[in-house]
Amino acid sequence: TQRWMLMGQHAFRYDEFIQEVTPHEIAHQWWGHMVGWASYHDQWLSEGFAEFSAGLFLEGTEKRAEVNRFWDRLREEITAKNRFGISPNDSGPLWLGLRVDTFKTPGAYSRLIYPKGAYILQMLRMLMFDDKTGDQDFIQMMKDFVKNSLYQNATSESFKLAVEAHMKPVLDAEGNHRIDWFYRDWVYGTDLPSYRLDYSLAKEGAKTMFTGKVTQSGVSPSFLMRVPIYFDFDGRIVRAGYAVMRGDMTSPEFKITLPRKPKHVLINPFHDVLAADVSIKGS
Repeated sequence: TQRWMLMGQHAFRYDEFIQEVTPHEIAHQWWGHMVGWASYHDQWLSEGFAEFSAGLFLEGTEKRAEVNRFWDRLREEITAKNRFGISPNDSGPLWLGLRVDTFKTPGAYSRLIYPKGAYILQMLRMLMFDDKTGDQDFIQMMKDFVKNSLYQNATSESFKLAVEAHMKPVLDAEGNHRIDWFYRDWVYGTDLPSYRLDYSLAKEGAKTMFTGKVTQSGVSPSFLMRVPIYFDFDGRIVRAGYAVMRGDMTSPEFKITLPRKPKHVLINPFHDVLAADVSIKGS
């Protein structure tokens, strides 16, 4: 308030402060106070979780376009290069915490741990999302994490165990009932994938045949992700399934019979995956 009185609109983006910073700070009563963090390796459990909570607040109070701007801004923070040509994501994995701040990467900590930590929760949330029950599984997992870590200092690995206690088939990408693959990619790794969806739609009687393939690029050979495909039927967005991608690859061509022609074919519309770039080409 004092800064606003002294400097006016040049002090900071007031609307953004009210809509994002305030819920972020309020969320620290859970992430940071009720559940602490054991070391600098684990501070994303506080700052990233609070930033994710700010995104949830926007979902409940703003239009979708504003929510998309929030996540796009976070992605820009993670990927924008500084005067040395280094992005916060290039500075090191999330797990390094404050150690990503160096002479050539000043400020990388706040531009990596906050937004990438938020994206990790968003990605888990979307992987756990159920078409019938919505976020119910994710919410229960988060509640159990708080219950089991209440007034304790959680670690990155204790949160991993909390997720694995609510394992769903879509999370079991390696068939071992663990999310090691996800942590390899996002907590201990620095890969940022790019995606391209090529597709065609053909009329088949009263129905429409979708034929498509997904390309993942810019990642290491072990990088594994499930990439969702959605169809927009006049505003009703339906998730059709996932393309399972490992390393730089193009998926086999797949076909889906649709009840009618969709208005749009979408990939990653809810920021399901933290991606460097997403492109769609249809015919």
